[in-house]
Amino acid sequence: MLRSLLLRAYERLTLNALASGDYPRAERMLRRMERQEGETRRVLHNLALARLGQGDAGGAVRLLDRLVDLYGEAPAVLRALADAAYLSGDRDDARCRIAAALAEPDCPDRTLLTRRAALCEDAAAHARAMAGKRDFADGNARLAAGDKDAALAAFRRAAEADPTDFVALNNLGTLLMNHAGDRKGAEKVFARAAALADQPVVRRNLAAARERS
Repeated sequence: MLRSLLLRAYERLTLNALASGDYPRAERMLRRMERQEGETRRVLHNLALARLGQGDAGGAVRLLDRLVDLYGEAPAVLRALADAAYLSGDRDDARCRIAAALAEPDCPDRTLLTRRAALCEDAAAHARAMAGKRDFADGNARLAAGDKDAALAAFRRAAEADPTDFVALNNLGTLLMNHAGDRKGAEKVFARAAALADQPVVRRNLAAARERS
């Protein structure tokens, strides 16, 4: 009974952390779950998302490959593998992984993957998108240092370099709304992010921007 209650609590904390973008906390909760229940489907999948959120595409792929080995392929797993391959910068692997995900009728976030597939077909566009990851990392560093103006500019550059980077768009929208006071601008940016990926944090931010604008 106690074990079941603990697992439910860890899972709730994990999902809250993932939804808010607190990936280190999500991973801590998942590691506790792993000690209790082992390499279950939910643990492996969410650990991969937590690693991907922290910029460890290779670690995410290893976890997802393990998930496939144990439980077989599923649309959500193929979608996550496509994400990890794209963010790793390996254009050829990304093309293959994205194609595999899009081949599934129930593929999540099909718009996002279709646009990323097009980017991968254009070497110059793909190179620009990957260069934008440096701006994204710079934005996170500036934000951690408290320089919100510089962070806003960096996230804007990241989103311009990779128009499929819904995380950069979400971060940009958050700063526009909460720092720059640009509710209309934030609403437009959140709407772009929401059109790419169905993420709870983006949905909440878009709703908040619409309420306040």
